[in-house]
Amino acid sequence: MRKARFTGWGRIALMGAAEGAAGGGLFGLVYFPAVLRHLPAGPTLASYAALYAAACLAWGVGYAYLAATQPQVNRFPALSGLSFGIVVYVVAQLVLYGIAAEQIHTAAQVAFGLSATCMFFGLPVALISRLFERMR
Repeated sequence: MRKARFTGWGRIALMGAAEGAAGGGLFGLVYFPAVLRHLPAGPTLASYAALYAAACLAWGVGYAYLAATQPQVNRFPALSGLSFGIVVYVVAQLVLYGIAAEQIHTAAQVAFGLSATCMFFGLPVALISRLFERMR
């Protein structure tokens, strides 16, 4: 069995930022039109965008750390990415419910949110992580 090797925080942070930015950008392009009518205007929109960007980067760095310390994560990037998308969706919903910023969704809204998070955030993050691993 291959021993996990720690490659350093600088490399993890850069790879994670790239992964999070790519996944967050793609997810934003898909999800933004669905929530367009519910977005606030003015400075609140800017603060939402900054919070979204920070969360995407943090999730990307978290995945990069996991991939750097657990080599089996990148062995099956599709499975890892879809699983990561489920974790991101569930944790995000728990945080939003916890701060009373989210309302109860219909089954169709949950299905759309979960599938969009898996396909357009988790999967790109995992595939980019696998690409970075192969470039090493």
